[in-house]
Amino acid sequence: MIPSIIINAFSLLLVHIILYVIRYYYHYFTRQNPLPGPFPLPILGNIHQKRGLEYNDWLMLMHKKYGDIFEINMAGKRTIVLCSIDLIENMNITSEKTKYPFRNIQFEGAIEYKLQGLASNNNQKSWKYKRQLYTQALMSPSFNNQVFEWINELWNEMETCWNSLEEDCELDLIKWMNRFTNEIIFRISTGKKNDAVIFHYKKIALEYNAFYEKEREKIEESENFIQSIDTFVKGIIYFYDFNKFMRHYVPFIREKVKSLLKNRDYLYDKIYDIIKKRRIEIENTPLDQPLRHDLLTSHITANVAHDINSVKHVDADLLRPMADTEIFGSMIDFITAGTSNVANMFCFIVYYLGHYPMVKQRFRKELNTVLKTKFITYNDLDKLQYCDAIINEVYRHCPVFSSINRVNVEKDVIRGFDWPEGTSFSIFYYAIMRRKDYWTDPEKFDPDRFYKIEEKGKYLLEKQYVKKSFTMFGGGIRTCPARKLAMMELKYLLASIYRKYDLELADMDSLLKYNSTLITTCKELIVKITPRDVSYKY
Repeated sequence: MIPSIIINAFSLLLVHIILYVIRYYYHYFTRQNPLPGPFPLPILGNIHQKRGLEYNDWLMLMHKKYGDIFEINMAGKRTIVLCSIDLIENMNITSEKTKYPFRNIQFEGAIEYKLQGLASNNNQKSWKYKRQLYTQALMSPSFNNQVFEWINELWNEMETCWNSLEEDCELDLIKWMNRFTNEIIFRISTGKKNDAVIFHYKKIALEYNAFYEKEREKIEESENFIQSIDTFVKGIIYFYDFNKFMRHYVPFIREKVKSLLKNRDYLYDKIYDIIKKRRIEIENTPLDQPLRHDLLTSHITANVAHDINSVKHVDADLLRPMADTEIFGSMIDFITAGTSNVANMFCFIVYYLGHYPMVKQRFRKELNTVLKTKFITYNDLDKLQYCDAIINEVYRHCPVFSSINRVNVEKDVIRGFDWPEGTSFSIFYYAIMRRKDYWTDPEKFDPDRFYKIEEKGKYLLEKQYVKKSFTMFGGGIRTCPARKLAMMELKYLLASIYRKYDLELADMDSLLKYNSTLITTCKELIVKITPRDVSYKY
């Protein structure tokens, strides 16, 4: 016989489950402003309906089934998905009086994963101050010129590495681009060079065992740091899609989450160590000795004797030195986003140019016209307008961010519904950028829709809607502060590589290998690189 204590325990558990389900569906059926959308299950929400599909493809299916406004439930968090520009007008207002100053509700998964920085900052005063520090560091002409020199210097290093590889060599482009963008963003953030590109070259191309132990340790440390950033970014979705119970008690998910938390701790320790070492350097620097200008230094010296910032804040609670935890939030945002986003976007562009040789040929024609045989200068980048058009059109087809989230701090009316403050919205740009209402032949890959359209008699839809239906860097007051840096990197790399190399996809029949969650990342892009017969002169 089964002991009565077990029967009682089972009965109590069953009662709790029944009460939980009743409570769950009571709140679901009595929710404010019920919208169409997939039917959620307790604990799971809608995550089980997404299985086997990329996140953007699943939302696209929901859009086709439920229309321009529908709701989904992930980890117990209700999100309203918007797929039409008439629904998002108030969300992209650039005034500080906007009703939508925040990106996300601070959900419990973000707290466990310890997401910090500008993207997660819902304190308006603190966010504004840190944003000013970002802007001051990133937007000055002298900064742009300095970063251009660093990009040029690093490209010369990577070019030397590529030229040392075997003829018609095949390489995984995303691995190289992740290291290139990380080295640039690391130098901008800390003022120091981390040699990620040359270490990767040594790892894959040279006789690894021939290096001394200390050199091998440096190579492994560099490769582990890059891999840690990639794992950290891709791991965010586990804390967004799965609630606490699933993350800690469901087999396979639990093991994955443990691995992600271990990786997070490794990455966070590395960045905290960088902050602490730089703080000690600054404290030991005489006041009359100038400090280098980088993002980390500007944050550490804010409101102290060494202050290098021209931005000051009138709020008394912000007229204080920044703690390491505050500085860390800015650093983790900048390093992870600056590594991942540009690298993935570059690979998507290479994939599309590989499938559209006429577009690639026209791009090279622009390079020949603008650059001729001289070296690229910072001012040349603004003249590459067809390059801009290619970047925009690739992003329209394959956005790194298929959705952009917004949270209101005041009541608002959308599609006739009164939405209370604290409602989570998701602007599904992946659908908006493919709508026939806003785009001419939206399924067609056509960079001309972004190229001097005011001079043409076609693209009437683009002339009317492009500013409202297209974005690469977000909108409103939360527009990406590093957008100029990202475009500088992209355009310089595209111009430099396509001038000097033929890049061919190793498998023309293979579909783009990508993973779509909160961001879209390139899993792998194998290309053949062949040097072109091109010479330059000053």
